[in-house]
Amino acid sequence: MKLKALSILLLSLLLSGCSSLVKTTPAALPTVVLGDSAATPQASSQGKSDGVTASGVVVPAQQVHLAFALGEVVTEVRVAVGDQVKAGQMLAKLDDSALQAQIRQAQVAVTAAQASYDLLAAGPTSAQLQQADAAVISARAAYSRTIQGTREADVVAAKAALDAARANHSKVKAGPRKEDYAVAEASLRTAEVALRQAQTAYDRALSRNPAGISGDPAALGLEKATNDYKAAKALYDALSRPPDEAQLTAAYQQVAAAQSQLDRLLQPAQAFDLEQAQAQFDAAQARLDELRAGARPEQLAVAKAQVESAQAALAVLEAQSQKYVLVAPLDAIVLSRTIEPGETALPGTPLLVLGDLENLRVETTDLSERDVPKIEMGQPATVFIKALNQSVTGRVSQISPLASTLGGDVVYKITVDLDTQPSGLRAGMSVEVQFGT
Repeated sequence: MKLKALSILLLSLLLSGCSSLVKTTPAALPTVVLGDSAATPQASSQGKSDGVTASGVVVPAQQVHLAFALGEVVTEVRVAVGDQVKAGQMLAKLDDSALQAQIRQAQVAVTAAQASYDLLAAGPTSAQLQQADAAVISARAAYSRTIQGTREADVVAAKAALDAARANHSKVKAGPRKEDYAVAEASLRTAEVALRQAQTAYDRALSRNPAGISGDPAALGLEKATNDYKAAKALYDALSRPPDEAQLTAAYQQVAAAQSQLDRLLQPAQAFDLEQAQAQFDAAQARLDELRAGARPEQLAVAKAQVESAQAALAVLEAQSQKYVLVAPLDAIVLSRTIEPGETALPGTPLLVLGDLENLRVETTDLSERDVPKIEMGQPATVFIKALNQSVTGRVSQISPLASTLGGDVVYKITVDLDTQPSGLRAGMSVEVQFGT
């Protein structure tokens, strides 16, 4: 009881002492000072000095999505997911059969245009000059005959040609003579007898030497007798048949041509004949002069322009052919493939995704819009790789100018280039990024 009373006494004395102190020293009221510069460091201490953390993922430093610009059937896909490809390697191909046909036509056009230019530039050959000179001589002779009128010898020759044509027509129309038929029949019978005799001699020789008698006189005799029989039979058959319509028509046309030639010779030359003969001579002479003079500069220019035009058309088609193939733009790994041969590619739809897995970096996935102002280009960062239980350093290399949404929150993608790439690091691994000051 004495101890309890003593404790109460001491507590009473302590409370009375504190009360006297409060009364003698009043507490000062807080004072608000506007524009106090001393507050500035305290406010700025809440800026970039505070650390920012975000989740992220390891991605290839370079990743490209490849698509065709044309809608055609895919004929080849030469790579699979996981394949290593080299820059310039063809990865897939569209059906370009129609385009290749156009390219071949364009190549032929280039070859033809170039050949025409080369011939024009080389000048006429000796054969061309000889032909042109002969044409001039012939035209000059025809013109001279037209001026001088018809010669008696020409008329005699034309009449003889007409008589011969008429005689042939009558012979064809009348058919073979009896005596010709009899001779042909006798020749056929003789050939038949000779063939039987040759066959008998051949059979006898073959029985003596079954191994073969190709060089034996009996074999040669049989061959000759066979040919003679065929010729006699063909002549006999021809004489046995009446003349056909084609033979009669040909014979009649010969008569008509011979009569026309004679009529022309018997008529005096008209003004039209003289003009025509003169025009033919002038044309032949002009052609010869043109060949001797060679190609004019303007002709060469036109031919050269035709070559260049054909080459330009071919270049356009060859450039178009590049749209039918997908080519790797860099050394990379095939990360995705969404097309098979026989399917139709849709223009602009990615079919292959390539990535550079030799060089990896980190991209954040949930950095809030409230934290973006605290991030700067080149800012250091520490990346903790969960799968490897290892941290590496890096620096901010890119801040996305556009936001995206994640679960209703606005987030921005930040790219961090790693200072070192640890062993075992793979694309797709999750990380935590700590942005430092």
